[in-house]
Parts: sequence; C-alpha cells; structure tokens
Amino acid sequence: MPSDPRARSARPTPAGLSARLRSALGPRVVVGHGPTAGARLAVSVVAGSRVDASRWARQARLPSVIVELDGDTVYVGPLAEPGRPCCGECARLRRIAAAAATDHDEPTTRVDAEVIDGETTAWVGTSGLLGPDGEATTRVDGALIDATTRVSAALIAGVDDPTAVVAHEVIDDPVVALLRDPDQLRGHVAEVRAGKVLWHRVIPLPDCAVCGGADGIGTVSLPDTDDPAELVEALAGWVDPLTGVIPWLTVRQPLPGGPYVATAAPPHRVDEDGHPHPLPIGWGKGMDEATAIRSAVGEAIERYAASLPDPARLRWARPADLDGDVLDPRDLPLYEPQQYARTAFVPFDHRVDHPWVRGTWLDDGRPVWVPAVLAYLRLALLPEHLICQGTSNGLAAGPDAESAAVSAVLELVERDAMLAAWLTGARGRYIDLDDTLDADLADAVDALTDEGHTVEVHLLPTSTYGATAAALALGDGKRLPGIAIGLGSARDPREAVRQAILELAQSAPHLTMLLRERAHPVPARPEDVRGMLDHAAYYFRPDRVVAFDRLRCGGTTRLGDLPETGAPASADDLAGVLGATGIRVALVDVTSADVATGPFRVVRAVSAGLQPLSYGFGNDRVAVPRLRPRLLPAHRRPVHPIW
Repeated sequence: MPSDPRARSARPTPAGLSARLRSALGPRVVVGHGPTAGARLAVSVVAGSRVDASRWARQARLPSVIVELDGDTVYVGPLAEPGRPCCGECARLRRIAAAAATDHDEPTTRVDAEVIDGETTAWVGTSGLLGPDGEATTRVDGALIDATTRVSAALIAGVDDPTAVVAHEVIDDPVVALLRDPDQLRGHVAEVRAGKVLWHRVIPLPDCAVCGGADGIGTVSLPDTDDPAELVEALAGWVDPLTGVIPWLTVRQPLPGGPYVATAAPPHRVDEDGHPHPLPIGWGKGMDEATAIRSAVGEAIERYAASLPDPARLRWARPADLDGDVLDPRDLPLYEPQQYARTAFVPFDHRVDHPWVRGTWLDDGRPVWVPAVLAYLRLALLPEHLICQGTSNGLAAGPDAESAAVSAVLELVERDAMLAAWLTGARGRYIDLDDTLDADLADAVDALTDEGHTVEVHLLPTSTYGATAAALALGDGKRLPGIAIGLGSARDPREAVRQAILELAQSAPHLTMLLRERAHPVPARPEDVRGMLDHAAYYFRPDRVVAFDRLRCGGTTRLGDLPETGAPASADDLAGVLGATGIRVALVDVTSADVATGPFRVVRAVSAGLQPLSYGFGNDRVAVPRLRPRLLPAHRRPVHPIW
C-alpha cells in the first residue's frame, strides 16, 4: 500500500468515477439512481462490498452492473439481466464466502507446515504457484484475459512457464472499456488493478433474493485430461480465489512414488444476512495431480451441495400422511433406549411432522420418501426431529447421477463391511502382495515401508457386495501411529485392494504428521473419543493395536490368486447383488441448484440393511438384523477405527 499521501489521494472515489463514466459513456448508460427511460444499461458505483445496489435497475427491467471500489482495485460486474440468473448479489456473497475460507485457511500462512521432507506442494488460488521451497514464483489471483481468451486461475505444479498460460491486457481506461461492451461481463467479475484486467467467473447462488438464483440446468462437463492446468481451467468459478466456491487447492505428493493428495479449501455457506458458515474441506487422491484435484473438488462440492437443501423439495408430514413407499426411521438401526437418555437424540415419533425428501429405490427406480435428516448435512430442525447423528457416509459426487449413486452405495458397502467385521470379530484374509502387484501400488507400499510402517492388506469376509479390503500400516506409536487404516470396496477384489492401499497412502502420512507435531490429542480413554479424527488418534498408541488381532488372523491368499472380474461396479449389479440378500438402498439426488449447472451431481445413499457409521463414544448405532446373532459382547467391541 503506498505511503505517499498524494498516491492515496489519487485513488478513484465513487463520485469521481461516476462523473468520469457519465462523461465517457453518454446518456444510454445510467450511472447512479437516475432516470432509466431510453437507457440500455444502469451502473452503480459503490465503495466496498455492499448489498446489491442494482435492485432498482432490475425492477426497471434494465441490465445493470455494479462497479465497486476497493482501495487501488476496481471490481466490475457481473452483468445482471432481467430474467437471467447471476447478479451483483450472487457475486457479493460468493466473495464473502471465498474470503472467509481464505481468511481462516490462508495457504501462505501454512507453508512451513505443509512443505516438509522435500515434498512438492502447489497452491492454486490465492497464492498462485509455490515451489517446493515454499517461495512464491508467480502470483495469480484469477483469470488474466485478452479480448478473445479467458483463463481461470489454473497454475499447478508442473507448469514450466506460468506466464505462458495468461495474457495481460493493459488499456488506458479499462473500466470504461468494460462498460462499453457489458456482454463480456455476463457471469464474470472483472478485477481491474494497475491497468490490468483479471477475470473471475461467478456461479449463481442456488437461491438469490435479487435474481432468483441458479436455474439448475447443467451445461458443463469436465475434460477427460491428466493435465491439472486444463482441469482447473474447466473448473473456473468453482475454483477461484475471489469468487470461487473453493478459493484454493493444494496438491502434494507425501510419499515418493505414492499418490498425489489434493486438499480443497472449505466451501462456505452464506446465510441471508451475509454471514459465512464453514463446511468440511475436500480431500482427494490419485496417481496423477488431475485425478487428485478432481477427487478433492468433488468431495468439497458434495458436502457443499448436501448442506443446501431446497425447501421446495421438503415435505413436512407424518409417515402415515405420505403417499407411496416410505423409508420409515422405525425400520432403521438407531439407538438403544439408554443412549437417548444421555444424548440430544430423540426416538422417532410418528405422530410428529418430520421433513421428508423424495428419492428412488436403487433396485426398481420407484419413488420413496426418505427422512431428510438422513439425506442432507444441514437442516433447520426442532429438537423433536433430531433422531440421529449426521455423517457424510453414503454421500458422493460424480459426473452424472448414476456414477455418483454407484460411489455412494459402494461407500455404504465399505463402511458396513468394516463395521460388521469389527462388531462380530470376523477374521480377514491376509493378502500376500506378490509380484503381481501393480507397480504404482508397489511404489506406495515401498515408500510406507521405508518410513518405518509395516504394511498389511486383508480382505474382509463381511462385504455384502464384491470385495472390501482393509490396508493397515503398523508403527511404533512414537514416530508413527500404532496403526493407520485405508479401506476400499469394489466389484473386483484386486480393485478393492488397490483402493485400500491408495487410501492408506493418503491417510498414513497425514496421521503421522498429526502424531509427530502433536496436532491432535490421543484420547486417554474410549470415553474421550468424541469427534471423527479421535477414532484414528485413539489407535496412535501401539498397545491398542490388539483390537485388530481377530481381523488379522484369517489365513493367507496370494494377490495373484485373487479372481479378476474385469468389470467395474454398476447400479444394476449393485441392486441385484444387494437385493438377493434382502438389502434395499434408497437414493436421493441432493444436487443443489447451483451445483446442477456445473460438472457434478451429488447423491446420498441410505439403507436400513447396511450398518451405519457413527462418531463419538456412546453414539454407536444398534446393529442391523443380519449382524445381531453374531455380535461380540459389548465389552469386547472397542472403539472403531474409521474416520
């Protein structure tokens, strides 16, 4: 910031800029709240982020643009048009949300914690491109464009010449030039600084008080590419430091030769008063950067979408008042009477109106009413509606509804298999990772072993579909967690092993960092396990690894002897296999209206026949009927390790 008073006084003011625009643009552009007769555009010049100043222009059925002064920077746009989504209010609240994530999770404040042991780290968004030493080589705050090309903030590790992917436009009066051709501001905010124009795409809000919000019509798909820059460019608006649902990403490779791990900044839900509320981060992995980014963004978007229920889809009613099939909470594994006495949860009362949302059965596609508290992550509820703890189990994003549904159901299957083995003491089958192990997986296992972990993989006998594998990394409890776990479920057992090892290669380094830096306390007693991460930290102590002994003693099978189906899971196959055992799954498309305009669909899977996941001591859900005859005594069921 300049210290010279003359430099400060040279900054534009609303009055000065308004006068300049009136002179330059002529009577066809109304600057300020003046008469609109004969005008083709209304412009409001404001200082600082404010509630949309173009309501009057919208009421007059006139396209409008907000010009906001913020120090030496001017923000122009987006173009708000009557009858079309995306307006200044959408941009204002998107910026509030992005700023909230950046203020609390500013990447540059955490470089020392993230860049360790020489691993490569890249920040995409606020901090541009960071090299392995944590020093910024290039700062990119958005999309620098020329007259014909828009490029989002798409700098990723591996770009040899970051300046090659952006084009600088320097003009005498960029604000005037932008307003002379306002169509280019449709869906975008132009950031004008030092004569340069940086473009930021704006995703319309799902529900906007000014323009009505997104129309829910999908228009975008992600490219099938392993180029991270191309992928992030396609995610413009979803990933953007100023207006993005996700303002920044990190990509790193914690293990030499292991998978890349991406972290997506926590999206923020902004309420009607403009207050941001953080949602969970997205965490993803892949053997290349693009796959890791796609996975992390998808996870962040699924939590975001499931936190924005559409009130128009909710039906408040008693079960008896609903037409057609109902997934009745009284058929679900909830809690024992003594659990209700010591928690905030209440038994389901069929005499009370509860929120429901329409879903479909996986097996026959017929409609079914699903309790909304099981479908969404956030709802406005009264105490009598809080029938169980909410988790993201069975929530997944994908490029289309079917792929999202398959991922959601597989997650239910995976968690059910591990919990079933845990609750019944079932013995897993040790998999000898012979020379048929894929080279990239062998590299990941070798890297974990070089760190000091002992790696084991076990197939669980409790999977209700295909195969579920548990990959374990055992350590000394000092430098390495006593045990870390990765899970994977697939139609093909080798693919289940693959997914489990990849998840272990993602989670074990993270847990190791938490242990070494004492960044998370180790629960002293089971009663101290309260949150999700406590379940992992409980097993930092090596003396607690004995809880895994049963799972680890079920005989041995060579990896090369596992059958290969050669086919991925499908919705039809899942429905057939699960249905043969009497397990039905309900699917709810929870894609919010804004997310529906982009490259993701989000689906929640709910089932009364699969063991649900819970977090915290005393919050364990009762066992599903198929497990009850084989349950271990309560005192022999330690804290589960899933997080």
